[in-house]
Amino acid sequence: ALHRIENSIYRTAFKLRSVQTLCHLDLIDSSLIQHVLLRQCFWEARESPLSVQQLLQTLQELFQRVRVANPGQVHPRASVLTLSLLTAMYDSTGTGFLKLAPAAAALIALSGDSPLTKYRALFQLYAEKYKEGYDSEAHMTRMVLRNLLTDLQQIPTVVGESRAPCSVESAVRSCFQGVLSPAVKEEKFLSWLQSEPPILLWLPTCYRLSATELVTHPARCSICGSFPIAGLRYRCLKCLDFDVCQQGPLEVSARDGVLRPGNIECDQVSAKENTKLLLGALRSNLLQGRRGKRWLLDQVKPEGVADRARAG
Repeated sequence: ALHRIENSIYRTAFKLRSVQTLCHLDLIDSSLIQHVLLRQCFWEARESPLSVQQLLQTLQELFQRVRVANPGQVHPRASVLTLSLLTAMYDSTGTGFLKLAPAAAALIALSGDSPLTKYRALFQLYAEKYKEGYDSEAHMTRMVLRNLLTDLQQIPTVVGESRAPCSVESAVRSCFQGVLSPAVKEEKFLSWLQSEPPILLWLPTCYRLSATELVTHPARCSICGSFPIAGLRYRCLKCLDFDVCQQGPLEVSARDGVLRPGNIECDQVSAKENTKLLLGALRSNLLQGRRGKRWLLDQVKPEGVADRARAG
């Protein structure tokens, strides 16, 4: 039912969250990826592609470390599943070789870290240092940023979301807007990504999905009936007491064919209309004298409240 989600960013994030948990990438952090994949022997030969066998051995080491830190939580085939994912992204023609930087970038992007931690790691992975002059601080040129964004675009593509909200070129222009130098430093790069450019909006959205999965709300889903609501909770802006869980909207797709996350609509009476009807009934009954007073008292009695709850 995920393909029925109309909003492409939510649809991509839901799909990638499923991939992330399937491969147990949410149990990995960027520092471990950098330590295992970017060690000296690999980094010196980073321009030379890794063989699939080399990458598999590296992933096995990576997941073995994760397995020690999270006993019983990592599937035995996690490294094989992740290798299949990476080859689908960066070796679709079946050459048997992958470049190190894109593979590491994909693992970082799908790791369990916060977006800011991922952005820092991606900058360190792709940034260059000027070979001439006194300034040895890392910078990112337009060409390097273009390569990074192109590599990251393969991640949503692997789950069938190849249509990006904007082009790589327009994203590069937005990052370099107002910049006179040929490259940006880390502070500018992080500031741009934290503004959530459309081309990478799936990344923080996927993180929000994962971060809210353990949060519970004392409410019942008006679509699937689950209680309490776990994860994202959607509330109708018009209606009184209409809540939907993050899985509940998928039930809507079976009914109307389209899901619009964060924009759930229902046919219940709005809070304003509900209040108007209640006041109208109150005034009508109060005008009827003793009968009206009895009606009003019934509304505030505990049994009266229970009767209304059952009727609702």
